[in-house]
Amino acid sequence: MNIQPKLTKRETAGYSVGALGGGFAFNLVRSYFVVFCMTVLGVSAGFLMVMFVVLRLWDAVSDPIVGVLSENIRTPWGKHKPWVIIGAVLNAAVIVFMFSPMMIALQGTVLLVVITAVYMLYGLTYTVIDVPYYAYAASFVDERERDIISTWPRLVGGIAMIGVPVLTRTMVTTLGGESEAKGYFYWVLLLMGVYVLLAGISAKSMKKRELARREKSLSLREALQTLRQNDQLLIIEVVFILAMTAINVTQMVALFYFAHVWNAPELFDLFMLVAGAGMAIAMLSYPFLARKISRRKIFITGCVVPLVGYVLMAALALTGNPMLMLPVVLFTVGGFGFFGILTSIFMVDAVEYGQWKLGYRSENLIFSLLTLIGKFSGALATLIFLGAMQLAGYVSTTYGMFAEAAVVAQTVQPPAVNVVLNVLMFAVPPVILGAALLLYLKKYRLHGEFMVRITRELEAKRT
Repeated sequence: MNIQPKLTKRETAGYSVGALGGGFAFNLVRSYFVVFCMTVLGVSAGFLMVMFVVLRLWDAVSDPIVGVLSENIRTPWGKHKPWVIIGAVLNAAVIVFMFSPMMIALQGTVLLVVITAVYMLYGLTYTVIDVPYYAYAASFVDERERDIISTWPRLVGGIAMIGVPVLTRTMVTTLGGESEAKGYFYWVLLLMGVYVLLAGISAKSMKKRELARREKSLSLREALQTLRQNDQLLIIEVVFILAMTAINVTQMVALFYFAHVWNAPELFDLFMLVAGAGMAIAMLSYPFLARKISRRKIFITGCVVPLVGYVLMAALALTGNPMLMLPVVLFTVGGFGFFGILTSIFMVDAVEYGQWKLGYRSENLIFSLLTLIGKFSGALATLIFLGAMQLAGYVSTTYGMFAEAAVVAQTVQPPAVNVVLNVLMFAVPPVILGAALLLYLKKYRLHGEFMVRITRELEAKRT
């Protein structure tokens, strides 16, 4: 029988703060690197769109490779802890460079090549920490402990998901004064220092836990076969890529929407604050709801509530007063809060399903696809946004995004930009989210009696 140390509150708390640091890194790049490129470096939307397509293809290859490496390499400290420390240091260093004065000094082709290279390195180093970190949850035998260790990092990480977009505009203008470039650099330097510190605390809290260790290393060919045969994992991947793309489009467009449609970029802070409150309510209510209703019903609720919310937001925007939308934002964006927790829990179920179906366990490999959910949903949202802005004729600038509203309004943006921003804000996200819900209802099977059967059979084998 597999004997493991009991999960303690200290381990849970220490492990969970790592998600806050990782959230600082991921949400900073996801929310502001494109903005930084388009409004400080003056890079065109067309180039960024091509770059994201190429680099996501790279991620589709590199992320499973990292999953295989972390699955196979064994250390005295287990297969999770060392990668968390190494990955955080490397990832933080790359992100600091991405927003550094050295980027400002580059021009022309050299700038475009460097942007592509550092963004590729960012994706690779982020995978190095993210895969082993979240795969740690799949190493727990007890289902209650597994739910706890899956849920709390997502709750804590949710602080960064909202805090970074809300605070960045204020911190950039405060730290940089008239220079947004300097403001970005100082703010990033501060966040990345905290990131590395929290990763160290998290790694120190993690204990060595392993289930069903393979006798031989997992080859790349076996890894690809494992992923291909785990049909439910692939369904989870597509469903959550679509669902998270919807919220990513909303968050990405919101800053440009309030700046250009309403000439009030400061409303973005309020929008994200209300959205953050809604997501926090959803995340905090999850443990209570999970005791009352099934995960399936929680997922469906997380889709239906935002679908209704987008319709109401669009109707209220037509009144000419954007402030009227804010109360609806609370539950529109808030509904997405469930997904942050459910992604980890569904991936753990995919690990169990894979072991039940194939006879061996591949935690880090499978969780490499969790990282791909974040990367691909962010990239797909970015492609949708950049493609639409390119078609609308958006003109990239170098004066920054947080200038006075009057300065933003006086740029040479064509009228089509405002039309596109309204479509991206209210029409595109619900269409994508609706597709995710339909796919989930039609294809996802890891619930009810089938999942109970899998759990019982695996538990019998372990004992």
